Order: sequence, then C-alpha cells, then structure tokens
Amino acid sequence: MPTPPAPPGAEKIIRWIMVAIVIWGAILAAGAWTLNHDVRRPIMVMGCVLAFLGFWLAMLRTLRRSS
Repeated sequence: MPTPPAPPGAEKIIRWIMVAIVIWGAILAAGAWTLNHDVRRPIMVMGCVLAFLGFWLAMLRTLRRSS
C-alpha cells in the first residue's frame, strides 16, 4: 500500500524540527562539557545527534523514493 502524500509545508516543518534537535543537542553538549571540561563529551553528544539526524534523513529519502 503506497504512503499518502505529505501535506503542504511538511518539509519546512521537518527542517524546523531538525534545527530544534541540533540546538537541543548543543545545549546537552554544553552541559556535558561543564561536568569536567573534557572535550570528548560534547563531541560524543553532537556526534550522536548528527548520526540520529542522518539516519532520519536517510529514512525520509527512502520513504520518498518508494512512493
């Protein structure tokens, strides 16, 4: 069964959600850094945030390609 088409403006909303996730990740990374000022902690947090967003984008592209 094919997926229904996305409503108008859905891509813009998804972009805003992704920007909010990056900001949230930056806040978490800053908090991780203040714990003991180890630069590896914020790198790990932002790496996980970016990996999540990359996976999400890949899934959106495969969904869009299959419909």
